[in-house]
Amino acid sequence: MSLLVKKEYICEKGKRSSIVIDDLSVEIKEGATLVLGFAGIGLIGPIVANTLIEQLPDAKEIGFITSEYLPPISVFYAGVLKHPFRILYSPKHNLLIGICEVPFQVVSAYNDLSKTICNWALSEDVRAKEIVIFQGIPQRGIIDEYPVYYAAEEVMMEHLEKFGITKVEKGIIVGPEATILNEALTNRLKAYALFTPVLEIPTPEGAASILEVLNKIYKLSINTAPLIEQGKEIKAKMLELAQKAQEYQQQQQLPGTGKEYTQYFQ
Repeated sequence: MSLLVKKEYICEKGKRSSIVIDDLSVEIKEGATLVLGFAGIGLIGPIVANTLIEQLPDAKEIGFITSEYLPPISVFYAGVLKHPFRILYSPKHNLLIGICEVPFQVVSAYNDLSKTICNWALSEDVRAKEIVIFQGIPQRGIIDEYPVYYAAEEVMMEHLEKFGITKVEKGIIVGPEATILNEALTNRLKAYALFTPVLEIPTPEGAASILEVLNKIYKLSINTAPLIEQGKEIKAKMLELAQKAQEYQQQQQLPGTGKEYTQYFQ
């Protein structure tokens, strides 16, 4: 009687992207979690990743991801030029953090990129166990609550349910996050996604909700209060702009007052 044997190979890297590790002194422990923050709607990914980088004292930049498909955009902080797609590592929490602060212009770039990322994560130098990505659920108007939902490989669902996260029953994931998850489904990396409502502008309150979940899962102590304050400031500005727009419309309905076009020039 013959038995079906499943044999797995580490996926090939993409042909047009590479991961460059320029600090070989850092030893990545087996079983790391790779947190990936892509520049999607609401900028949830970069906000989450940047907050982790800022608040994990031992998070150290170890390399970067380069690709022929990267758009012609450079980023810098305090005058210092940075790679737009950087990789950092926190030995204490065994967390790899990838932060991409620019959107790719070519959709097919993500397929190439996901192969390269998974190939590296599975390599003997890394031997990561899982990947987590974030995606915003776009909503219009003011958002009062930011619940966090998940979608995951079946073997991870029971574990995630322990942290009080609700699964998304049905839906689709698009963009770079989708290609990473699809690639992970073909290899031994476990993968899951966390979702929260977002606006079409940066939504730090949504990122705060996701970080609170990460605090529970990975036993972190990230302070989310500053993000919530930022969210309140953005919300207050939106309300102010909405009120001005409403006042402007009302003035347009009252011709002859002499005030129709003066509000924005005072």
